[in-house]
Amino acid sequence: MKEKKNLDNIKSQINQFKMMFKENPVGEIKSGSWFTKILQLVLEDSRNLSAEYFVRKYIGLDKESIARRLIKTTSNYTAITGGLAGAAASAAELSTLVSGGWSLAAAGAVLIGEISYITYLQLKLIYEISVIYNARLDRNDPEDLITIFWYSLGINKWEEASNAILKAGPRSTEYLGRKALRSGLRKSIQNVMGKLGGQKLARKITEKALLKFIVPGINIPIAASVNKVFTKKLGNNAVKTFKRRSITLESIDKLKKFDRHFQLLSIPLIYHIGIFDQKNKIDKVVEMQNTVVKYLNVNSGEEEIIDDLISINFEDFCEILSEIEDKKISKILGDIMVYSYHLAGTTNDEKKLQKLFHILSLDFSKIYIETLKKDIT
Repeated sequence: MKEKKNLDNIKSQINQFKMMFKENPVGEIKSGSWFTKILQLVLEDSRNLSAEYFVRKYIGLDKESIARRLIKTTSNYTAITGGLAGAAASAAELSTLVSGGWSLAAAGAVLIGEISYITYLQLKLIYEISVIYNARLDRNDPEDLITIFWYSLGINKWEEASNAILKAGPRSTEYLGRKALRSGLRKSIQNVMGKLGGQKLARKITEKALLKFIVPGINIPIAASVNKVFTKKLGNNAVKTFKRRSITLESIDKLKKFDRHFQLLSIPLIYHIGIFDQKNKIDKVVEMQNTVVKYLNVNSGEEEIIDDLISINFEDFCEILSEIEDKKISKILGDIMVYSYHLAGTTNDEKKLQKLFHILSLDFSKIYIETLKKDIT
């Protein structure tokens, strides 16, 4: 009885989403504007959500357990919808449409209700997970909003940013935070959000999102399975990312109680511990640094100071840190450098970390370091 009710509800939702694009479904798919409308709908429907809401709704569950429950429910819904998509337009029908001269966008328009509903469920899941972890996505920041889009396509923008800068050399004077994004990635992000979809956005959406479940040759079980697996992966990635973001912001919140220059010190600290001279992937550390730069709202004058602190060698940077006398500040910076150390991976230099602990008059405890590793990874 419950399953039938869920099925009827899903069918009703699909029909409502189909009606949203009834005027020009092919045009919506081609331009990518369908995605923009879905994203706007998610933000509007989630406007009053708060972490407290989920705590009240799921009494006794911790953040991760709540997120896992949402992921499971959403995965089941997208699986059912994927199955209905396969039933609504068989692989043979879609193949005929495309071979008969129809574009992939036109074929996708046949399933616009299913496509848009699945996308809505996935984007809403990501946004809700960000709320659960108090990751504080800025609804007015194109970069934050596009993060939701990247996840829907399974794209790691930070890996692209870190790889681009690493090619420029291990000690680029442009630190791998907001300035790195300005070199091209950030500009492209803003352009995408500035236009209603944009051609590049439209192409990625049709290739990545539509092909997930309307490639000629699929059948109903595969359509359902792909959507369930993809949604789970999407949710699990969101949990990891927003968990890291939340922990980073908690540390910066503590620093905000002290003078501004201590807050700014956290940025070159992340660089010297987790980015400079690293052989591993550094995308997670770059993401962490960018989160801090954005949250502190660093101005151009402060950027020059940060550049200087990144350009100096590690020994000179240690000298600056040695002037810190407040134990509370040392402890907060200690947490930040341990998080950065762990995100950089297993090849990071523990001796460098030990030296900073000594300079900040902190006890180098393996237990403490491993505890923080569980929090951030």
